[in-house]
Amino acid sequence: MTDGPILLVAGASSGMGRATARHLGKGSGHIILAARRQDLCEEAAEQIRAEGGSAEAMAFDGTDAASVAALIAQIDQKHGRLDGAFNNIGNTMGDGPLHEMPLDQWDASMAVNLSSIFYLLRAQVPLMLRGGGGRIVNNSSTGGVQGTPNMADYSAAKWGVIGLTKSAAKEYSGQGIAINVIAPGIIATERFQEIAANIPEVFEKLAAETPIGRFGAMEEIAATVDWLLRAAPAYMTGTVLPLDGGRTA
Repeated sequence: MTDGPILLVAGASSGMGRATARHLGKGSGHIILAARRQDLCEEAAEQIRAEGGSAEAMAFDGTDAASVAALIAQIDQKHGRLDGAFNNIGNTMGDGPLHEMPLDQWDASMAVNLSSIFYLLRAQVPLMLRGGGGRIVNNSSTGGVQGTPNMADYSAAKWGVIGLTKSAAKEYSGQGIAINVIAPGIIATERFQEIAANIPEVFEKLAAETPIGRFGAMEEIAATVDWLLRAAPAYMTGTVLPLDGGRTA
């Protein structure tokens, strides 16, 4: 039996998920890195192990309910419990006016950004209930607390993640599961850096419009999720934590 908590990072192959998994790996317990790209998760897991942590990689597709269920079943079979999870799945599908949005873009955005979180919660909760409780952090966006012109699909899905989190928190907090949600602003992920390199003037303007005067670092997300999964008071549940440098203040 593994000492310390069993912690899952869903969507750990890159960006905030990968950074959070590596941060969690510096503490106690066993970290499970899961994503479609298992090779990248294994690469990060190896880095955790090289630094003295305990980690493994698993493959799953967050948009497939059966795949999500199989992931949690595998965790159950190997470890018998799940103590915490960071549900970090999401992507933008494009931008443009709502009335011109292709229907398949809307469907894809709901599948990736909202249904995936529902599938994860639906599979994680029974295992946590059986173990006497746990902690879950879902990843939304500032697009989930304010309207986002030309990205109505993404914003609607991310609002949905917050509503889903609040509802689940009310259902399960009395049974020992604390469920919270973060709402990051513009975070300097690898993908962000690629886009910013092509249109630096746009991102310079965005940084200047952020009260703190800069974009967020992935490590700031990782440290916050670590706190929520390990140290936050159990009385804190159903909470939305903006991590946006004051943009939505």
